[in-house]
Amino acid sequence: MMDLIWGEDYDVLAEVSRAVFQRVSPLTDREISRDLADEIRELAELGWLELGDPRSAGSEAADLASMAAVFVELGRALVRSPLPALTTARDAALLCGSRAADDLAARAATGGVQVFPAFTDPAWRRPAPRLRDGVLTGTVLDVPYADAADVLLVEATENADTDEPVEVLIAVHRGPRMTIDPMPNLGGYRMSAVEFRETPVAEADVLARGPHARTALVGARQRTAILTAAQVYGAGSALLDRTVDYARERRQFGGPIGRFQAVQYLCTDIAVDAHLTSAFIRDAARIVDEGDDAGLAVALMCKQARRTAEQMVHAAHEVHAGIGFMVETDIHLFTKAAKKWVFDLGGCDERHDGVIHAEMRRQLIGARL
Repeated sequence: MMDLIWGEDYDVLAEVSRAVFQRVSPLTDREISRDLADEIRELAELGWLELGDPRSAGSEAADLASMAAVFVELGRALVRSPLPALTTARDAALLCGSRAADDLAARAATGGVQVFPAFTDPAWRRPAPRLRDGVLTGTVLDVPYADAADVLLVEATENADTDEPVEVLIAVHRGPRMTIDPMPNLGGYRMSAVEFRETPVAEADVLARGPHARTALVGARQRTAILTAAQVYGAGSALLDRTVDYARERRQFGGPIGRFQAVQYLCTDIAVDAHLTSAFIRDAARIVDEGDDAGLAVALMCKQARRTAEQMVHAAHEVHAGIGFMVETDIHLFTKAAKKWVFDLGGCDERHDGVIHAEMRRQLIGARL
């Protein structure tokens, strides 16, 4: 039977992170603004920049199922934080397996250097930057906090013109041969398009090549997907509470609208989708923590979390009806966040479909033998 429990430290981390994020939640104060350096300093002091070493399967370090507690509360409070992006870059660096990458991750864990990921998302249908003779050329879209990064961890390819291009992960320091342009978006998230214009790269800054780079990217992406889904679950739980409260308070035809079955079904849809997302997250996190192949579990989890992000705001808007159109209502904050998560979880949708179809073929063929 599938063991669906969070990690051992989950409750402690959830309690602390709930207190931290509620202070800076836009659901409490929409005008709140924080300095990025102060945010990163606070995350470092809390120890969250080194929480959950991705290489720690079976060790006493906090596992991914515990670490998810922080991200559930991040989603519940709808806080826009650099923590997810910093965690992705940290995880990829640690999974590179080189001393230079370990050193970079260690410095990032103290907040002394700000490292953000510049990975290529297939959804943009653009090739990764090319590294040739120590020179990097190309563009990466949707890079979080690129304008504030000291170092970008860049996914690139070598020998791109040959039949066997080699994947590489490079630590690229901010420099003059790099253009960073903001990418305006509906949710107002801090993201940029980064163009490398024949940017020189030292050999010491190539953190991983070939299989090592692939392992680091796959591992970091799987962990990022789980932590993104955790934010969806947290937001879904908070949105359910608000929607149910509204259904109890809003009165029409002599009573609360919550007594109508149509409204009850909408609230139930949010609850069911959030619960299913939680189950998929815990299963995927358990498999990752045990060091097993989590490809199928993560692909299925992304499908469910993406559905939840889409459906929960749709149902909430249906219940809130006319008042939900007003931008002053908090429902719009959930909607904007959900659109970002849908993109993040579906950006590699084709890859998820491929994993799921391959497993279905394998089981079908196995059943016929």
